[in-house]
Amino acid sequence: MLKNLKEELKDSIKKVISSEGDLSIDIVFSKTPDLKLGDIATPLSFELAKKQKRSPFEIAENISENISLPNGVEKIEISGGYINFFFDRKFFSNATIEKIVSEYELYGKGNKKNEKVMVEYSQPNTHKSFHIGHLRNVCLGDALANIMEFSGYQTIRANYIGDVGAHVAKCIWGYMKFYSGFIPEGNKGDFLGKVYSEADNKLKKSEIYDEEYREVLKKLYEEEKQTMKVWEMTREWSLEEFKRIYKELGIEFDIFFYESEVKDKGTKVAFELLEKGIAKNKEGAIVVDLIDHNLDEFVILRNDGTALYSTKDIALAERKFKDFKIDRSLYVVGSEQKFYFKQLFKTLEIMGFSQAKKCYHLSYELVMLEEGKMSSREGNVVLYSDLKKFVNKEAIKQVRERNISNAQEISEIVTIGALKYSMMKDNNKKIIFNWKRALDFEGDTAPYIQYAHARAAGILNKAECVKGKFQIDELSEKEYKLVFILSEFPEIVEKASIDYRPDYLSNYTYDVAKCFNEFYHECRVLNAKTNRDFRISLVRATKIVLNNSLMLLGISAPEEM
Repeated sequence: MLKNLKEELKDSIKKVISSEGDLSIDIVFSKTPDLKLGDIATPLSFELAKKQKRSPFEIAENISENISLPNGVEKIEISGGYINFFFDRKFFSNATIEKIVSEYELYGKGNKKNEKVMVEYSQPNTHKSFHIGHLRNVCLGDALANIMEFSGYQTIRANYIGDVGAHVAKCIWGYMKFYSGFIPEGNKGDFLGKVYSEADNKLKKSEIYDEEYREVLKKLYEEEKQTMKVWEMTREWSLEEFKRIYKELGIEFDIFFYESEVKDKGTKVAFELLEKGIAKNKEGAIVVDLIDHNLDEFVILRNDGTALYSTKDIALAERKFKDFKIDRSLYVVGSEQKFYFKQLFKTLEIMGFSQAKKCYHLSYELVMLEEGKMSSREGNVVLYSDLKKFVNKEAIKQVRERNISNAQEISEIVTIGALKYSMMKDNNKKIIFNWKRALDFEGDTAPYIQYAHARAAGILNKAECVKGKFQIDELSEKEYKLVFILSEFPEIVEKASIDYRPDYLSNYTYDVAKCFNEFYHECRVLNAKTNRDFRISLVRATKIVLNNSLMLLGISAPEEM
């Protein structure tokens, strides 16, 4: 409804300014800081004033006097050059709520696009523990993939797992040196993480150990039989743990890629680029000269012939473009790799892949402990498995305090929701994880939003279904504010898909929950003396938007809490 009104207003404005020859100008609307000032506003007059050498007020006044307002827009006012539009609140509320309730789970869904998008995320390394840093990646990536698909793109969810390289050799060396033949009974993935950390620390203190490790690394690249046997066994331990965690988080992938599958192909491509003159030999290494693009030199193969991340990423990108026919490739990777991805995308472009211009690196900052940065080498990471157990224990306490019968089930939903939502904040900012804040039922958290959804469900369980059109008497500010924010959902989803920003949706979802709670505390629903049917429908629409929003964020929306 909101989007349609904006489009109609754009057409009406263009008819007024067409005589000035300014049809190409972009007409942008924004929400006013206070609905009392109008529903939406445009600064169009300022842009036209620059081109026409006239005052913004004069232009705004001309538009105001000559525009034909579409059905649903009540009046127009000028404020300092801004043009403010006031909606017919009853008309807008009726149309918005009816649209949400009728479209239900399809409300906000975008039209089908003719583009295929691959979102690559999670990308854990085998032989290391899955920690809360990995959790942020997988949560952001899953939400982004959900948003892209809901927005109409054919979406492929891909996971690129690092199962070869120096870190794997270190863990294998540590296992063969200190734990040969040992099969852990418990979490094998976390066991390997501890072995890796221990091995890395020991290698720093002994040249003899370092020589032994480098021999293991060499055998790993040469695929020596005994080394590969240990690699296959320990690799499977890691993969089993990853799959368990993904199942627990409710995350599924369409395809898994592995570094071990593309390293040889990447080496071959590097030499092909050398032959074509796209790359050059520099002291035995193969590099792509990107100096003219202000991107330095991009090393794609070491001087000893071993593969780098770049070697494998080039081969993987080629496979994505050729085998999967994708139009866009979105990479969810930490912000420390920003420069690297600029080099990679430019190299792919030079190689002749037109899709390279639609490659995008969704970078995110680290998850920090109170003490500082986490490192799997130092062994001071917060393991996902440990964190989940701890948060779940605390969640059970809080859920039981609310005397909910199925406390175990609800606490699991609250736990996963709290962990996911806390990772969904602005990806350009670091996160200092705090479990108390994550579980706060009164703050900007998943439990707060989930509780709002459950509250809406509780109201609807006690109310008879509203059939047909409802009568609206006078609307309170709280009622209309809630209607308006619900009307914004389709545009929020669309903007999140355009800018690749899941946090737009997480912030919006919190605002909806907050607005609903303000409405609930001020406006009676079941015992309302006025607008009863409308309010019941408004609660139903709120529940639908909260459910759809949480679904896109990968968070469960419980009916009871």
